[in-house]
Amino acid sequence: MIEVLLNMIKEEWRMHSALFGSVLFAIFPLIIFIFSFLFAFYACNIINVNQLLLVFHYIFILMGLSVGAFGILGREVMNRRFGHASLIAFSSRTLPLSEKFIFFNFFVKDLIYYLALWIIPFVAGVYTAFSIKSININFFVLLTSIFLSFLTSLSLSFFLSTIYVHSKRMAIAIVFSGVAFSKYIFPILKMLPSISFIFQPSLKNVFYSFLISSTLSLFSIIFLKVDYPERKKRHKNILKLLEKILNFGNYGYFIAKDFLDLNRSEGGLAKLIFSLILPSLFLWFLLSYFLNFIPFSDFLTVFSIMLGIISSSTYNWITEFDLFSSYSFMPIKVSSIIKSKIITYSIVNSFCIIILFISATKIGFNTLFPSLLAFFGVSAYVLAINIYLTGLHPNMLLYNGKILLQFLFSITPILVLLIFLSKNNVFYFLILFLLAFSYLIIRKSLEKWDQKDEIVF
Repeated sequence: MIEVLLNMIKEEWRMHSALFGSVLFAIFPLIIFIFSFLFAFYACNIINVNQLLLVFHYIFILMGLSVGAFGILGREVMNRRFGHASLIAFSSRTLPLSEKFIFFNFFVKDLIYYLALWIIPFVAGVYTAFSIKSININFFVLLTSIFLSFLTSLSLSFFLSTIYVHSKRMAIAIVFSGVAFSKYIFPILKMLPSISFIFQPSLKNVFYSFLISSTLSLFSIIFLKVDYPERKKRHKNILKLLEKILNFGNYGYFIAKDFLDLNRSEGGLAKLIFSLILPSLFLWFLLSYFLNFIPFSDFLTVFSIMLGIISSSTYNWITEFDLFSSYSFMPIKVSSIIKSKIITYSIVNSFCIIILFISATKIGFNTLFPSLLAFFGVSAYVLAINIYLTGLHPNMLLYNGKILLQFLFSITPILVLLIFLSKNNVFYFLILFLLAFSYLIIRKSLEKWDQKDEIVF
C-alpha cells in the first residue's frame, strides 16, 4: 500500500508542478496561512474565542461535505478512460490490484493533500493570530480537532454518495430527513467527539472520532460500485433535440453537449446535490449561528452572497472533463467554448434561485429582491474572475499559488463590503456596478484566452 500511496502523492505533485512550476504550487499553503491569520486576527475582536473555534470547525465540516462525494466520483474516475492521461487510479484493470485497494489509496492520498495544503496552513495562521492576541491555545490540539472534524464530514459525505450510487431514493430520503430535522443539527454537531476534543482534549474523543470516520469510510469503500460492463453503453441520440431546446444561437450544440456530458457522467443529479444542496444547507445553519454577532447585516442577503460563492463550483464541474484539445481540429475559438460554458453555468445555477425562494419561505420575502440581486451580482463576478484567471481549467490552475492569491484578493474585499452594506442603499449601486464590471472582465477574458496557447495536460 505504501508504495502505491507514495506514487500517487508524487503523481499529484508532478501533475500540478508541471502546469505552473513547483514554486507556485508550493506557495499555495502560504496563501491559506495568510488569509486564515487575517481572518482569525480580526474575527476574535468581534466574537468570543470559543464561538470562533466552533466556526472554524464548522467551516471544515462544510468543506468536507463539499469534497466528499467519492462514492459518485469513484465510478467516474475508475470507469472513464482518458486518452490524454494515464494515472494510477485508472490502472485498476492493468495492475494486479483490486479497484477497492486502489481507491482506498486514492482516498488517503486526497486526505493527505487536504491536510498539507489546507488544514495545517489554516491552523498555523489561526495559532499565530491567537498568539499575537495572547489567546492561549495548543497548536496540536487545534490541528487534531479540526482535522478530525474535516475527516468526519468527509467520511459522512463519502458514505451518502456511496448510498446514492446504490439507491438514489434512499440517499435523497436521508438528505431530506436531515432537512426536516434541521433544528437538531447544531446540537448534534456540538456533540461530535472532534469538537469536544478542542475544549476537553482526551484520547477517548480521538478514538471515537476515528471510529466514526473509519466505520463510514470502510462501509463506503467496501460497497464502492465500480462497473466494467462487457456490453457497451448505448444512449439515444438526443443531441439535436437538446440543441433545439437549448437554442442559444451558435452555442446550442456546445451547451447540449455539456448537458449530455453531465447526464452521462456518473451521478449527474448527485453532483448538484453534493456541490450545492448539502453545502447550502450547512451554510444556512453556519450563518444562523455566526450572524448573531453581526446585527447590522441581513441574513437572507448574506446567505445569497455566500450562495453565489458556492455556486461558482458549478463552473468547475462543467469544465472538468472537457478539454479544448477535443475541438482543436475545428475552426472554433477558445472564446466560443467559454461562452457556451457561461450559458450552461447560468442554466444550471438557476437551481440556486429555487434554493433562495425556499429560504425566503422560511424567514420572509421582505429581502428576497435584494438577495436575488446579490446572488446574481456575486455569482457573475466570481465567474468573471474565475474565467479571467483560469479560463477552461479552474480545477487545476487555482492550485497555482499566484493565481489563488489574485483570486482571493479580487473577491474577498468585495464580499466583505457587500456584507457590511447589506442594509444600506449603496448596496444596490454596488451590485449594479458588479454586474457591469463582470461583463467587462468576461469580454477581456475572451480576448485573453483567444490569444494564449491552450494548456495541454
